Amino acid sequence: MLLLALVTAMPASAAVPAGTPIVNTAALTFEANGSTQRVASNTVTLLAAELLDVTIQAERPSVAVQSATQLAVPFLVTNSGNGPQTFALTIASSQQAIAVDRVALDRNRDATFDAAGDPTLAPLTLQLAAGEQARIFVLIDGAQVAAAATITATVTAHAGSGAAGTVFAGAGANGSDAVVGATGARASAVSTLSLAVAQPTLAKSQTVKAPDGSSWAIRGAIITYTLVADLPGPTRGVTIDDPIPAGTAYLADSLALDAVALSDRADADPGTADAAAIHVRLGDLATAGSHIVQFSVRIL
Repeated sequence: MLLLALVTAMPASAAVPAGTPIVNTAALTFEANGSTQRVASNTVTLLAAELLDVTIQAERPSVAVQSATQLAVPFLVTNSGNGPQTFALTIASSQQAIAVDRVALDRNRDATFDAAGDPTLAPLTLQLAAGEQARIFVLIDGAQVAAAATITATVTAHAGSGAAGTVFAGAGANGSDAVVGATGARASAVSTLSLAVAQPTLAKSQTVKAPDGSSWAIRGAIITYTLVADLPGPTRGVTIDDPIPAGTAYLADSLALDAVALSDRADADPGTADAAAIHVRLGDLATAGSHIVQFSVRIL
């Protein structure tokens, strides 16, 4: 015989709020003297215990540091218990020089730190309703970060923490007992700070000198281009290329590097130039520094 079992999934109900009175009275009915009699039991009352549970996560597990800027390292804290709870925040850094004593609350929940609208927490405590999530920003002076570092944020329930199942009598909402949940009522998260690698930059400017001595871009005027390459550190395979603009002609032997003339042909110096473009090959540079390339064209 084939037996079929039908299992119906019951929807999960919301947790009873901590401190809610659970009240129960029973009744006994019986027949006596030709009528139904009713007797009530005594009433028993129990306060729903408060579950102490909390989670925290690093919203940005890795943060690139620009030395001259203030960092706002975000963490998300969630009260996963069933009652309102105050949580203590502890912030630690792997580098002693990094001050981590300022923490702000993302009051408008826009995920962006705003000094005018997001208040700093003093003391470092956070009050959350049951199920509520809040974002905090650990504020750090980027200039203090000298190397890769970690920021650890720890959150602990004020009512108590410890092994799951630990009971703190009367410490919950409305005088209920508080019971430590699976998280131990304490959680930590880590965000890693890494120094942003500065990139080389190339800036270009131009000056114009017309045959009549003016700076008008007229036929026959000479345009001199200046390229400034800033290299923040050792850099390999550096080459600067610039095409000759349409409507102009390269001015022979005008190419220079750091105020030293370069020949147009391919030879021992790093520069070449022709009707199509100029090229300056600096190669591997062992140190940081700036280099200036100049050349001129004539407007046709």
